[in-house]
Amino acid sequence: MKAVALFIYGINNLKGGGGAERFFADFYDDYNDLTTKNFNLYYIIDKQSVNELNSVGKLKNNINCLNFKIISNRFKTQIEFLNLLKIILTYKIKLIHLPLYNFHYLPLLKKLNKLPKWIKPKLVINISSCYLIPGIKSKNETDINTYFPLFKEIEIDGYFSWYRNFEEYVLENKEKFKNNPICYSITSRYSDTKNFYPQIKENIIVFAARLDEQKHPSWFIEAVDLIKKSNPKIIENWKFILCGNGILREELEKKIHNQDLESTIELKIEGELYKIFNKSKIFVSCQEFENFPSLSMAEAMASGNAIIARNVGQTNYFVKEDLNGKFIEPDTPEGLANALIYLINNENIIAKMGMKSNELMQTTHTFENFVPQIEKFWKKLI
Repeated sequence: MKAVALFIYGINNLKGGGGAERFFADFYDDYNDLTTKNFNLYYIIDKQSVNELNSVGKLKNNINCLNFKIISNRFKTQIEFLNLLKIILTYKIKLIHLPLYNFHYLPLLKKLNKLPKWIKPKLVINISSCYLIPGIKSKNETDINTYFPLFKEIEIDGYFSWYRNFEEYVLENKEKFKNNPICYSITSRYSDTKNFYPQIKENIIVFAARLDEQKHPSWFIEAVDLIKKSNPKIIENWKFILCGNGILREELEKKIHNQDLESTIELKIEGELYKIFNKSKIFVSCQEFENFPSLSMAEAMASGNAIIARNVGQTNYFVKEDLNGKFIEPDTPEGLANALIYLINNENIIAKMGMKSNELMQTTHTFENFVPQIEKFWKKLI
């Protein structure tokens, strides 16, 4: 079998996030558990990053983990490159797949690019940020300064993207890339949802996300306020939970207080969301750009929740209108209030949608469906 390697280093605290880091640690463990597979998969990773992943219950199978030593002196790039080159030669690595890209990878990638073709492994960057294309199109300096040196200076062989809009961008802007990279965007992705499953359901509606502007948590508060003012009786027996942390938390606390919703909406932080999702009936998302492949939405679906979401990006990979959820229409807090009222008044529909959500996670967004996508991509490159 050909040898491929995931490569990541410098992982910091994962207690509040790290979706790409967590996903590829799960994938590495699950892939190496397969009895039949097409590649020998390694993980090139530093010890601190292993410890961080272990601390959140990830990367349990470290039999093929190859130690990457982080250097902190003035010869940092040269020594780290020699360490990486030794690993590549020793284990005959044919492809290196970066689960996520940061600017600090650039010096190493430049050195890898200079290797002769018979030694140099194929290079793959995973695109896991839904902000990237909107950021580039709006000329966000952070995105441009981070990614354009990569596009222009490094011969990346392939981009494996969570998002179709990046694949379209590559096809439409070939002049922005140093070579002609192969790009593939996934159509399904799985999550570790073993703790997420339907239990006895209660009248709970949940918004769970990082509390920042892109997630629009204020829509949730405004929608509940609209319902309470127009038809308070229909939500008398319902509990609304706004779950998360972030820069808007204090502002949201004031908004709940000022609109006299403290007895209706609970603002909380919960590290183990299955404790809420397994009992809740409806999950709400108001994200600006994308809901696929949102970890919290996948977990809510696995737990048997009906989904209410904005119809943005590839959300339709997760949300099937009138089958497992409703799109917010119009795309405003008023539209969210309409969707909530509709489902609250039709509890039999909520139950059917919850069952369909769970079914989609059992049949479509699975490890078995993800593996052929990434293996086909790796085969094409090698």
